[in-house]
Amino acid sequence: MGITREEAVNMAIQLEEDGIKFYRDIASKTSNELTKKMFESLAEDEVRHIEWIKNVAPDVATSKEFNEATYKRLKGIFSDAPAEVIASAKATEEDVKAIDIAIGMETKSREEYLRYATGNNEPAVQKLFNMLADVEKFHAELLENSKEYLNTPADWFMQEEGWMFDGG
Repeated sequence: MGITREEAVNMAIQLEEDGIKFYRDIASKTSNELTKKMFESLAEDEVRHIEWIKNVAPDVATSKEFNEATYKRLKGIFSDAPAEVIASAKATEEDVKAIDIAIGMETKSREEYLRYATGNNEPAVQKLFNMLADVEKFHAELLENSKEYLNTPADWFMQEEGWMFDGG
């Protein structure tokens, strides 16, 4: 299934443009402000992915660096939220369903990138697609984490913030 670099780039750009549209659309429909910000941030990530793809040379050395920057940005959305926003952060059934759909989209995108990587002999294309697959996997993990936050905020804060209980 050897595809040319140009075909690989075009397929990846289309996948990312679909992601941008998906996340912006879902952000406009969600009723929860924190979820809206999360989806908007993921849309911004998809825009950055397109720049990566066009250059086939990411502006960071690894997907790990990209993922760490994404995590820091998204973690702040939740942990820096005002108390009144946190108190009203109960997820609606539609918000949770939207997150589940997004997790499925990220998983599907990852599978496509892995397929593109294994079907190509050009090292630069393989590297790009493997890095994008790692980023999509990380997005799915972030979405799972966000879903946990919306369903059980107190448990999320305890886990993410590393709360310790003192027996005294």
